[in-house]
Amino acid sequence: MIRHILVGTSGLASDADLLTTAFNLARPFLAHVDVLHVRRDPAQDLPLYGESIPPDMLDAIIREAELNAREASAVARRMFDQAVTAAAIPMANVPGGPDEGQERVTASWREIAGVPVRVLAAEARFADLTLLTRPTGTPVDLNMIEGPLFEAGRPVLLTGNDMAHPDRVVIAWDGSPPAVRAVASARDFIVRAVEVNILVVEDEAVGAVAAAVSGRLHPRPDRLAAHLAWHGVLAETRLVSRQGRTVGETLAETATDLNAGLLVMGGYGHSRFREIVLGGATRHMLTIPTGCAVLLAH
Repeated sequence: MIRHILVGTSGLASDADLLTTAFNLARPFLAHVDVLHVRRDPAQDLPLYGESIPPDMLDAIIREAELNAREASAVARRMFDQAVTAAAIPMANVPGGPDEGQERVTASWREIAGVPVRVLAAEARFADLTLLTRPTGTPVDLNMIEGPLFEAGRPVLLTGNDMAHPDRVVIAWDGSPPAVRAVASARDFIVRAVEVNILVVEDEAVGAVAAAVSGRLHPRPDRLAAHLAWHGVLAETRLVSRQGRTVGETLAETATDLNAGLLVMGGYGHSRFREIVLGGATRHMLTIPTGCAVLLAH
């Protein structure tokens, strides 16, 4: 069960919805919300400037960067304080026993100076789920997603605006190890959903013989549905035609048509190099805002 959610704040206005979402998601699990703000250290960027910039100009750049970092930290902390007050969430740094009244949602605040991508990846190792925001209409920083996914090997939940607990879940299924891990990581959400759909994009619906020849496993969405039934989940399988669309476009549009609150998918089923050069479902879902949250695992 999810009991420890890591939330990466940015010091932007979108933090307000991110924190509200974190507390909403934590309630069914009585989870702890570990809010982390990484204050960027300008000294980490010095190698990027090289030796061609005059010292006085470099000093000015560093001072401005430090000022911006402090302002972002102040905004992030202010929004955190407002969010915990509005939601009446108690603060806690360590778990307490049931007799101490700690079986409830709690929150904590941490601020660490460093490179955001590196710090977030390091801290994600010790959380059940990492929650990041993608404000509506803007793409996400892929580096912030790849850190927890690849460096920590932990699932990431990417959310847009304020989101309650998702009651309609869509699983993007191709039978790959990343997809298997994504389903396992999302099981706490799946078993609480009122509607679960397993999507297989037409290209993935290869026959058993063709799959054996190509070295791929047949996705067998029926077997996934049977597995979820043991968890009390009645899931419907759907074969979706691409109709000239990319896999990412097909998934995004189908999730919207089904009014999904959460899309569960494996991250980078192909090699990262191939995804970057040729594009892929993962990059599409990360760079093109969707109307639902996306849970990724690798």
